[in-house]
Amino acid sequence: MPTSIREQIIDAILTAVGGTYTAVVPRDDAELPICIVQDGEEEASPDDYNHLHRIMPVAVAKATVTSSTDLDAQRQECHELLASIIEDMHADETFGELADGVDYTGGGILAEPGNRCMAEAQFDVRYHTVRNDPYTIDEE
Repeated sequence: MPTSIREQIIDAILTAVGGTYTAVVPRDDAELPICIVQDGEEEASPDDYNHLHRIMPVAVAKATVTSSTDLDAQRQECHELLASIIEDMHADETFGELADGVDYTGGGILAEPGNRCMAEAQFDVRYHTVRNDPYTIDEE
């Protein structure tokens, strides 16, 4: 059975960020570091050339134990986590020619008192398929 282009893109994103497709947030520091990927409801619009242009929202979150309990140092580590997510998602914006590109749409960090650090970034992944065929990319 073929694999849809959307699923192939999700798989490529998981590889790019070293993530897992899950919504489970770890409760124990022993489960860190972790990288979580979630996709959202996509938008689609047809064009005049039998293509369907799609925009798939994707959220990538990373959490880790920080090397310091100092809040300023934690904040810096959290910002580095956020930067690493953005860098990973833009290393190959086409995810192996599956997508047309990716746009960073927002993100943030959370430095918890103690030693936990989290960052989340949202992206819009732009891709296209043949109209009514989620398995085929037709070159435009």
